[in-house]
Amino acid sequence: MSKSADVFIVAVCLFIFLFVPVGAQANSKPYVWRGVQAHHSTPDDVKKVLGEPTQEYREQLLYEKQVFDPADPNGKHIRLSTVVLNIGVKGVIESVFISPEWGTTDKDFRPFFGKGRRMSYRKFLATMGEVKVGAGTRPNEKLHYVSLDSPCEQFDQSRVFFIYQRQDVVSGNFLVQFIVFY
Repeated sequence: MSKSADVFIVAVCLFIFLFVPVGAQANSKPYVWRGVQAHHSTPDDVKKVLGEPTQEYREQLLYEKQVFDPADPNGKHIRLSTVVLNIGVKGVIESVFISPEWGTTDKDFRPFFGKGRRMSYRKFLATMGEVKVGAGTRPNEKLHYVSLDSPCEQFDQSRVFFIYQRQDVVSGNFLVQFIVFY
């Protein structure tokens, strides 16, 4: 498995507990990515759309080398390094974690999402009720950390959250580290 896949899977557990209590946002309409919708789609639904996963765990499906939207009206396919789908105890997808190919910026995703609320990762965690240090484990016990000062953007209306690596000083665009559908 690639290093980016290792890092991405590790990050999944960091965030999985964050998005379980989402009942307060019941009026929002979750984003449907390639026919997959958090809290609705099953692993079988995902496999019908995306095919067999690169790796499969009891709680996760891992896909590599996907594109964000193969029917992109702009003809610009955003390539993804990894996609991890977390399976909840009820057997449906709880969340989708996307790691785009390095160099992908927020500008690439604006046609899909528009503009959200910018904040630090620390502030986002505070909106979830409790600030935690960003660490998680995965099946092979590697750790991954996200800085609490990382810039983020939340799209409440579609239940999507971006975590950025940093802002490019020349263009002003943010490099996307993760996109989370919850």
